[in-house]
Amino acid sequence: EVTRQYVDTTYNGLGEEKWAAKRLETIKAVSNVGPDEQEEVYVAIRNMLKVLGDPYTRFLTPEQYDTIISAYATGGNAGIGVQLIVDPTQGGKVVVFDTVKGGPAAKAGLLPGDVIMEVDGLDFSSGTMAEVVASKCRGDIGTDINLIVLRQGDDNSENTKKFTVTREMVKINTVETSTFIDKNGNSVGVLKVPAFTQATISQMMDGLKELQSNDGISTLVLDLRGNVGGYMPAGVDAAKLFLPPRTRIISELDKSNRATIYINDGIGSETSIPLYVLVDSRTASASEILTAALQDNDRATVVGKDVKTFGKGRIQNVQSLENGSGVSVTRAKYRTPKGRDIQGVGIIPDRLSDKCGKENSAAICLEEFL
Repeated sequence: EVTRQYVDTTYNGLGEEKWAAKRLETIKAVSNVGPDEQEEVYVAIRNMLKVLGDPYTRFLTPEQYDTIISAYATGGNAGIGVQLIVDPTQGGKVVVFDTVKGGPAAKAGLLPGDVIMEVDGLDFSSGTMAEVVASKCRGDIGTDINLIVLRQGDDNSENTKKFTVTREMVKINTVETSTFIDKNGNSVGVLKVPAFTQATISQMMDGLKELQSNDGISTLVLDLRGNVGGYMPAGVDAAKLFLPPRTRIISELDKSNRATIYINDGIGSETSIPLYVLVDSRTASASEILTAALQDNDRATVVGKDVKTFGKGRIQNVQSLENGSGVSVTRAKYRTPKGRDIQGVGIIPDRLSDKCGKENSAAICLEEFL
Protein backbone atom coordinates (compact mmCIF):
# COMPACT_ATOMS: atom_id res chain seq x y z
CA GLU A 1 0.00 0.00 0.00
CA VAL A 2 2.84 2.39 0.78
CA THR A 3 4.54 1.80 -2.57
CA ARG A 4 1.26 2.14 -4.45
CA GLN A 5 -0.01 5.30 -2.74
CA TYR A 6 2.89 7.23 -1.20
CA VAL A 7 2.89 10.76 -2.53
CA ASP A 8 6.69 11.17 -2.70
CA THR A 9 7.85 9.12 -5.70
CA THR A 10 11.49 9.57 -4.60
CA TYR A 11 10.70 7.91 -1.26
CA ASN A 12 12.53 10.63 0.67
CA GLY A 13 15.42 10.58 -1.79
CA LEU A 14 15.97 6.81 -1.67
CA GLY A 15 14.66 6.19 -5.17
CA GLU A 16 12.59 3.20 -6.22
CA GLU A 17 15.49 0.71 -6.21
CA LYS A 18 16.70 1.49 -2.70
CA TRP A 19 13.13 1.60 -1.39
CA ALA A 20 12.49 -1.82 -2.96
CA ALA A 21 15.73 -3.07 -1.39
CA LYS A 22 14.63 -1.75 2.01
CA ARG A 23 11.31 -3.56 1.69
CA LEU A 24 13.09 -6.81 0.72
CA GLU A 25 15.49 -6.41 3.62
CA THR A 26 12.55 -6.05 6.00
CA ILE A 27 10.78 -9.09 4.60
CA LYS A 28 13.91 -11.23 5.01
CA ALA A 29 14.43 -9.95 8.55
CA VAL A 30 11.00 -11.18 9.67
CA SER A 31 10.69 -14.26 7.48
CA ASN A 32 11.53 -16.65 10.32
CA VAL A 33 9.65 -14.83 13.08
CA GLY A 34 7.09 -17.01 14.82
CA PRO A 35 3.42 -16.16 15.44
CA ASP A 36 4.18 -15.31 19.07
CA GLU A 37 6.80 -12.73 18.07
CA GLN A 38 4.59 -10.21 16.30
CA GLU A 39 6.20 -7.29 18.11
CA GLU A 40 9.44 -7.99 16.22
CA VAL A 41 7.53 -7.73 12.97
CA TYR A 42 5.95 -4.46 14.06
CA VAL A 43 9.35 -2.99 14.99
CA ALA A 44 10.79 -4.02 11.61
CA ILE A 45 7.90 -2.41 9.73
CA ARG A 46 8.20 0.80 11.78
CA ASN A 47 11.94 0.96 11.06
CA MET A 48 11.25 0.48 7.35
CA LEU A 49 8.71 3.31 7.27
CA LYS A 50 10.97 5.55 9.34
CA VAL A 51 13.37 5.96 6.40
CA LEU A 52 10.63 7.89 4.57
CA GLY A 53 11.04 10.71 7.08
CA ASP A 54 7.26 11.22 7.20
CA PRO A 55 5.66 11.31 10.67
CA TYR A 56 2.22 10.78 9.14
CA THR A 57 3.08 7.53 7.31
CA ARG A 58 3.18 4.90 10.02
CA PHE A 59 2.29 1.36 11.00
CA LEU A 60 -0.75 0.70 13.22
CA THR A 61 -1.07 -2.33 15.46
CA PRO A 62 -4.41 -4.19 15.33
CA GLU A 63 -5.53 -2.39 18.49
CA GLN A 64 -4.55 1.01 17.10
CA TYR A 65 -6.25 0.33 13.77
CA ASP A 66 -9.42 -0.95 15.41
CA THR A 67 -9.47 2.11 17.66
CA ILE A 68 -9.58 4.39 14.62
CA ILE A 69 -12.28 2.62 12.64
CA SER A 70 -14.52 2.09 15.66
CA ALA A 71 -14.07 5.54 17.18
CA TYR A 72 -17.48 6.80 16.09
CA ALA A 73 -19.26 3.46 15.79
CA THR A 74 -18.79 2.13 19.31
CA GLY A 75 -18.02 3.35 22.79
CA GLY A 76 -19.21 6.40 24.65
CA ASN A 77 -19.39 10.03 23.69
CA ALA A 78 -17.60 11.56 26.65
CA GLY A 79 -14.03 12.83 26.52
CA ILE A 80 -11.37 14.71 28.48
CA GLY A 81 -11.27 18.00 26.58
CA VAL A 82 -7.97 18.05 24.70
CA GLN A 83 -6.86 19.01 21.20
CA LEU A 84 -4.17 16.68 19.90
CA ILE A 85 -1.83 16.82 16.93
CA VAL A 86 1.16 14.91 15.56
CA ASP A 87 4.26 17.04 16.06
CA PRO A 88 7.09 16.37 13.57
CA THR A 89 9.53 18.17 15.87
CA GLN A 90 8.82 15.48 18.50
CA GLY A 91 9.58 12.60 16.14
CA GLY A 92 5.95 12.20 15.11
CA LYS A 93 4.65 11.81 18.64
CA VAL A 94 1.19 13.03 19.62
CA VAL A 95 1.22 16.27 21.59
CA VAL A 96 -1.44 18.13 23.57
CA PHE A 97 -2.04 21.29 21.55
CA ASP A 98 -4.61 22.76 23.89
CA THR A 99 -7.04 21.90 26.66
CA VAL A 100 -10.63 23.00 27.07
CA LYS A 101 -10.93 25.56 29.84
CA GLY A 102 -12.56 23.91 32.83
CA GLY A 103 -12.52 20.52 31.11
CA PRO A 104 -11.34 17.25 32.69
CA ALA A 105 -7.82 17.41 31.24
CA ALA A 106 -7.27 20.99 32.35
CA LYS A 107 -8.59 20.25 35.84
CA ALA A 108 -6.29 17.22 36.10
CA GLY A 109 -3.26 19.33 35.21
CA LEU A 110 -2.46 18.46 31.59
CA LEU A 111 -0.80 21.29 29.68
CA PRO A 112 -0.26 22.26 26.04
CA GLY A 113 3.04 20.75 24.93
CA ASP A 114 2.66 17.54 26.96
CA VAL A 115 3.79 14.58 24.84
CA ILE A 116 1.48 11.56 25.10
CA MET A 117 3.56 8.49 25.98
CA GLU A 118 0.92 6.04 27.21
CA VAL A 119 -2.88 5.81 27.47
CA ASP A 120 -4.39 3.09 29.65
CA GLY A 121 -1.31 0.92 29.25
CA LEU A 122 -1.11 1.37 25.48
CA ASP A 123 2.35 2.58 24.50
CA PHE A 124 2.50 5.60 22.18
CA SER A 125 6.12 6.53 22.86
CA SER A 126 7.11 5.70 19.27
CA GLY A 127 4.33 7.90 17.89
CA THR A 128 0.98 7.24 16.28
CA MET A 129 -1.90 9.11 14.66
CA ALA A 130 -3.59 11.83 16.70
CA GLU A 131 -6.93 10.18 15.94
CA VAL A 132 -5.80 6.99 17.70
CA VAL A 133 -5.03 8.81 20.95
CA ALA A 134 -8.16 10.97 20.66
CA SER A 135 -10.40 7.94 20.29
CA LYS A 136 -8.76 6.26 23.28
CA CYS A 137 -9.62 9.36 25.30
CA ARG A 138 -13.32 8.96 24.48
CA GLY A 139 -15.56 6.66 26.48
CA ASP A 140 -18.46 6.57 28.89
CA ILE A 141 -19.22 9.45 31.23
CA GLY A 142 -17.64 8.98 34.65
CA THR A 143 -15.02 6.45 33.57
CA ASP A 144 -11.34 7.08 34.20
CA ILE A 145 -8.43 7.18 31.81
CA ASN A 146 -4.79 6.88 32.86
CA LEU A 147 -2.19 8.85 30.93
CA ILE A 148 1.59 9.13 31.06
CA VAL A 149 3.04 12.24 29.43
CA LEU A 150 6.47 13.72 28.92
CA ARG A 151 6.72 17.35 29.96
CA GLN A 152 9.57 19.76 29.31
CA GLY A 153 10.50 21.91 32.28
CA ASP A 154 11.61 25.51 32.35
CA ASP A 155 15.22 24.31 32.46
CA ASN A 156 14.62 22.13 29.33
CA SER A 157 14.64 18.98 31.47
CA GLU A 158 12.07 16.31 30.57
CA ASN A 159 9.90 14.79 33.26
CA THR A 160 7.43 11.92 33.08
CA LYS A 161 4.09 12.64 34.70
CA LYS A 162 1.09 10.40 35.36
CA PHE A 163 -2.53 11.57 35.31
CA THR A 164 -5.89 9.95 36.00
CA VAL A 165 -8.65 11.87 34.24
CA THR A 166 -12.39 11.29 34.53
CA ARG A 167 -14.33 11.55 31.28
CA GLU A 168 -17.13 14.11 30.98
CA MET A 169 -19.36 15.48 28.25
CA VAL A 170 -17.18 18.21 26.75
CA LYS A 171 -18.39 20.51 24.00
CA ILE A 172 -15.34 21.69 22.07
CA ASN A 173 -16.57 21.94 18.51
CA THR A 174 -19.45 24.39 18.78
CA VAL A 175 -19.12 27.53 16.67
CA GLU A 176 -19.48 30.62 18.87
CA THR A 177 -20.71 34.09 17.86
CA SER A 178 -20.08 37.47 19.42
CA THR A 179 -19.91 41.13 18.44
CA PHE A 180 -17.96 44.22 19.42
CA ILE A 181 -17.93 47.88 18.43
CA ASP A 182 -14.74 49.17 16.78
CA LYS A 183 -13.22 52.64 17.38
CA ASN A 184 -15.29 54.05 14.50
CA GLY A 185 -18.55 52.91 16.08
CA ASN A 186 -19.11 50.04 13.63
CA SER A 187 -20.45 46.66 14.67
CA VAL A 188 -18.03 43.76 14.10
CA GLY A 189 -19.21 40.15 14.14
CA VAL A 190 -16.99 37.28 15.28
CA LEU A 191 -17.33 33.59 14.37
CA LYS A 192 -15.03 31.47 16.51
CA VAL A 193 -14.53 28.06 14.92
CA PRO A 194 -12.63 25.75 17.32
CA ALA A 195 -12.52 22.68 15.05
CA PHE A 196 -13.98 21.28 11.83
CA THR A 197 -16.56 18.50 12.01
CA GLN A 198 -19.46 17.42 9.84
CA ALA A 199 -21.68 19.81 11.82
CA THR A 200 -19.44 22.88 11.49
CA ILE A 201 -20.85 24.31 8.25
CA SER A 202 -24.45 24.32 9.45
CA GLN A 203 -23.27 25.94 12.70
CA MET A 204 -21.35 28.60 10.75
CA MET A 205 -24.40 29.35 8.58
CA ASP A 206 -26.60 29.67 11.66
CA GLY A 207 -24.00 31.94 13.22
CA LEU A 208 -23.86 34.17 10.14
CA LYS A 209 -27.65 34.52 10.15
CA GLU A 210 -27.57 35.44 13.83
CA LEU A 211 -24.88 38.07 13.29
CA GLN A 212 -26.73 39.62 10.35
CA SER A 213 -30.03 39.81 12.18
CA ASN A 214 -31.24 43.01 13.79
CA ASP A 215 -28.98 45.84 12.60
CA GLY A 216 -26.37 43.56 11.03
CA ILE A 217 -22.59 43.95 11.05
CA SER A 218 -20.14 45.96 8.96
CA THR A 219 -17.13 43.60 9.31
CA LEU A 220 -16.76 39.88 9.96
CA VAL A 221 -13.98 38.06 11.83
CA LEU A 222 -13.24 34.33 11.57
CA ASP A 223 -11.31 33.25 14.67
CA LEU A 224 -9.33 30.11 13.81
CA ARG A 225 -6.79 30.37 16.62
CA GLY A 226 -6.21 26.96 18.16
CA ASN A 227 -8.16 25.22 15.39
CA VAL A 228 -6.04 22.17 14.56
CA GLY A 229 -8.34 21.08 11.73
CA GLY A 230 -10.39 17.92 11.70
CA TYR A 231 -12.87 17.06 8.94
CA MET A 232 -11.13 18.26 5.75
CA PRO A 233 -14.28 18.73 3.56
CA ALA A 234 -15.63 21.18 6.15
CA GLY A 235 -12.61 23.42 5.59
CA VAL A 236 -13.36 23.45 1.86
CA ASP A 237 -17.08 24.06 2.39
CA ALA A 238 -16.37 26.88 4.84
CA ALA A 239 -14.36 28.68 2.15
CA LYS A 240 -17.37 28.41 -0.17
CA LEU A 241 -19.38 30.58 2.20
CA PHE A 242 -17.13 33.57 1.53
CA LEU A 243 -15.94 33.17 -2.07
CA PRO A 244 -17.66 33.87 -5.41
CA PRO A 245 -18.73 30.97 -7.67
CA ARG A 246 -15.99 29.15 -9.63
CA THR A 247 -13.27 30.37 -7.30
CA ARG A 248 -10.46 27.87 -6.70
CA ILE A 249 -10.19 26.72 -3.09
CA ILE A 250 -7.50 24.04 -3.02
CA SER A 251 -5.78 21.53 -5.29
CA GLU A 252 -5.05 17.97 -4.21
CA LEU A 253 -2.09 16.29 -5.96
CA ASP A 254 -1.46 12.53 -5.89
CA LYS A 255 1.87 10.76 -6.42
CA SER A 256 1.58 11.21 -10.20
CA ASN A 257 0.92 14.92 -9.72
CA ARG A 258 -2.61 14.47 -11.01
CA ALA A 259 -4.64 17.29 -9.54
CA THR A 260 -8.13 17.24 -8.09
CA ILE A 261 -9.21 20.86 -7.98
CA TYR A 262 -11.81 22.00 -5.46
CA ILE A 263 -13.75 25.06 -6.58
CA ASN A 264 -16.73 26.95 -5.21
CA ASP A 265 -19.65 25.22 -6.91
CA GLY A 266 -22.24 27.26 -5.05
CA ILE A 267 -23.09 30.84 -4.21
CA GLY A 268 -21.25 32.26 -1.23
CA SER A 269 -23.49 33.87 1.37
CA GLU A 270 -20.91 36.47 2.45
CA THR A 271 -18.75 37.40 -0.54
CA SER A 272 -18.34 41.14 -0.03
CA ILE A 273 -18.35 42.00 3.67
CA PRO A 274 -14.85 43.00 4.94
CA LEU A 275 -13.32 39.86 6.38
CA TYR A 276 -10.48 39.17 8.84
CA VAL A 277 -9.08 35.75 9.80
CA LEU A 278 -7.28 35.27 13.13
CA VAL A 279 -4.65 32.51 13.24
CA ASP A 280 -1.79 31.24 15.40
CA SER A 281 0.83 28.50 15.37
CA ARG A 282 -1.85 25.94 16.28
CA THR A 283 -4.00 26.74 13.23
CA ALA A 284 -3.58 23.61 11.12
CA SER A 285 -4.87 21.33 8.37
CA ALA A 286 -8.51 22.08 7.44
CA SER A 287 -8.32 25.53 9.03
CA GLU A 288 -5.22 26.26 6.93
CA ILE A 289 -7.15 25.23 3.80
CA LEU A 290 -9.78 27.83 4.65
CA THR A 291 -7.21 30.50 5.55
CA ALA A 292 -5.12 29.98 2.41
CA ALA A 293 -8.18 30.02 0.14
CA LEU A 294 -9.31 33.35 1.55
CA GLN A 295 -5.82 34.85 1.56
CA ASP A 296 -4.84 33.74 -1.96
CA ASN A 297 -8.12 34.99 -3.40
CA ASP A 298 -7.63 38.37 -1.69
CA ARG A 299 -10.87 37.82 0.17
CA ALA A 300 -9.59 38.29 3.74
CA THR A 301 -6.82 39.85 5.78
CA VAL A 302 -5.03 37.26 7.91
CA VAL A 303 -3.91 38.47 11.34
CA GLY A 304 -1.85 36.72 13.99
CA LYS A 305 0.72 37.02 16.73
CA ASP A 306 2.78 34.05 15.54
CA VAL A 307 4.84 34.39 12.38
CA LYS A 308 3.16 31.39 10.73
CA THR A 309 0.50 28.73 11.11
CA PHE A 310 1.30 25.06 11.83
CA GLY A 311 1.96 23.93 8.25
CA LYS A 312 0.16 20.64 7.53
CA GLY A 313 -0.45 20.21 3.83
CA ARG A 314 -0.67 16.45 3.43
CA ILE A 315 -3.54 13.94 3.26
CA GLN A 316 -3.44 10.42 4.70
CA ASN A 317 -5.31 7.20 3.97
CA VAL A 318 -5.67 4.47 6.59
CA GLN A 319 -5.53 0.96 5.09
CA SER A 320 -6.12 -2.40 6.75
CA LEU A 321 -3.57 -5.22 6.57
CA GLU A 322 -4.12 -8.98 6.72
CA ASN A 323 -3.70 -9.62 10.45
CA GLY A 324 -5.98 -6.76 11.55
CA SER A 325 -3.20 -4.20 11.70
CA GLY A 326 -3.08 -1.19 9.42
CA VAL A 327 -0.96 1.51 7.87
CA SER A 328 -1.45 5.24 7.51
CA VAL A 329 -0.05 6.46 4.20
CA THR A 330 0.44 10.02 3.02
CA ARG A 331 -1.30 9.78 -0.34
CA ALA A 332 -1.61 13.38 -1.49
CA LYS A 333 -0.48 16.94 -0.92
CA TYR A 334 -2.29 20.26 -1.01
CA ARG A 335 -1.61 23.32 -3.09
CA THR A 336 -3.23 26.65 -2.28
CA PRO A 337 -5.01 28.59 -5.05
CA LYS A 338 -1.70 30.35 -5.85
CA GLY A 339 0.20 27.07 -5.89
CA ARG A 340 1.81 27.27 -2.46
CA ASP A 341 2.82 24.11 -0.58
CA ILE A 342 2.29 24.90 3.11
CA GLN A 343 3.75 21.65 4.47
CA GLY A 344 6.23 22.56 7.20
CA VAL A 345 6.03 26.20 6.10
CA GLY A 346 2.60 27.31 7.19
CA ILE A 347 0.78 30.50 6.25
CA ILE A 348 2.31 33.87 7.06
CA PRO A 349 -0.26 36.40 8.34
CA ASP A 350 -0.78 39.60 6.36
CA ARG A 351 -0.62 41.57 9.62
CA LEU A 352 1.23 40.70 12.83
CA SER A 353 0.01 41.83 16.23
CA ASP A 354 1.57 41.21 19.64
CA LYS A 355 -1.92 41.59 21.07
CA CYS A 356 -3.31 38.53 19.28
CA GLY A 357 -2.34 35.72 21.64
CA LYS A 358 -4.73 32.94 22.61
CA GLU A 359 -5.71 34.90 25.71
CA ASN A 360 -6.69 38.02 23.75
CA SER A 361 -10.18 38.71 22.42
CA ALA A 362 -10.80 39.37 18.73
CA ALA A 363 -11.44 43.02 19.60
CA ILE A 364 -7.98 43.34 21.18
CA CYS A 365 -6.37 41.51 18.24
CA LEU A 366 -7.81 43.94 15.72
CA GLU A 367 -7.89 47.22 17.62
CA GLU A 368 -5.01 48.67 15.59
CA PHE A 369 -6.55 47.62 12.27
CA LEU A 370 -10.21 48.56 12.74
